[in-house]
Amino acid sequence: MTDQPTAAEIARIPLFAGLAPADQQRVASACRILRFEAGEVIVNEKEFAFDAYAIARGAVEVVRDGERLAVLATGAVFGELGVVPGDGRAWTRRRNASVIATEPTEAIVIDGRTLRRLTEEIAVLREAVEATAAQRR
Repeated sequence: MTDQPTAAEIARIPLFAGLAPADQQRVASACRILRFEAGEVIVNEKEFAFDAYAIARGAVEVVRDGERLAVLATGAVFGELGVVPGDGRAWTRRRNASVIATEPTEAIVIDGRTLRRLTEEIAVLREAVEATAAQRR
């Protein structure tokens, strides 16, 4: 796998699966791939949020105040709530939980500013992000 995902890898992430192929390519060209070892902290609770993540391979746990809230696996996204404002929810730009790799994990990462711009330009992506946010309320 290269340091930048392909459009096909983007298409395997449910958040991006409904995008047109040209839009999936736009997203892929804006992303990078980061690798994490088991036990490695990917984001820390209360830190400023600059990026959003999609799990290409592996698994993570979401922890708030020392309590495990969720385990996420391939295809799941996290961090988008910290970088994209939404209807009816406060946008603090702070992480509301820590995310820790539970096994070797590859994550597709997109800069928050770029994700915000893409959600403004691609209606299907905006709707998918809003739907994801609604599930987490």
